[in-house]
Amino acid sequence: MDAFAQTILPYILLYKYWALFIVTFLSSLAIPIPAGTLLVASSAFASQGYFNIIIVLVVVIVANIIGDNICFWISRLYGRRIFERFSFTRKVLDSKNFRLIEAKIKQRPGFVIFISRFEAIATLSVNIVCGLSGVSYQRYMVFEAIGAVGDALLYGMVGYIFGDSWEAVNNLIGNFSIIVFVVLIGCVILFWKRIMKNLSTEHLLENTK
Repeated sequence: MDAFAQTILPYILLYKYWALFIVTFLSSLAIPIPAGTLLVASSAFASQGYFNIIIVLVVVIVANIIGDNICFWISRLYGRRIFERFSFTRKVLDSKNFRLIEAKIKQRPGFVIFISRFEAIATLSVNIVCGLSGVSYQRYMVFEAIGAVGDALLYGMVGYIFGDSWEAVNNLIGNFSIIVFVVLIGCVILFWKRIMKNLSTEHLLENTK
């Protein structure tokens, strides 16, 4: 466990669910807090009777959903006005590639929203794009909730099942996650290249009609 998590963990043990909620909420806003590690640790303590595992999971899921919704609605209500203040971000919003990505996410947001819940920076980025692109809030919430539950169950069950060995397992998951994340990034890049190529082709065909 890294030094930052070791610093925060005593506060979670002292203040329990309130501290876990605050830590998870801040992490959902892309503040660099190892919320996954702390969830694994909290679940391990739950296996020893110090926490209730159901409450731990509910607290984490609710904190993530609230944080993600704040990012989504800030982006929906104020995102364009904020980004248009700066020349670089204004150029990004006006670029053809961003408009293609925006259109595709608006059409089929489910897969992207669900996968992004497992990585904080990806979550923030997708929340912002979904807010900017006008994705239906109902559709966003469905996949947001499914992803938040999946993320909490993954880390929570690791800690709860492995108990005293949670640190070793968490380190193993961390190393494995790096590999998976790199592979996932490669797949996402290829996925978006294909999407933009298809959308560009469709756009050309429409213009020739």
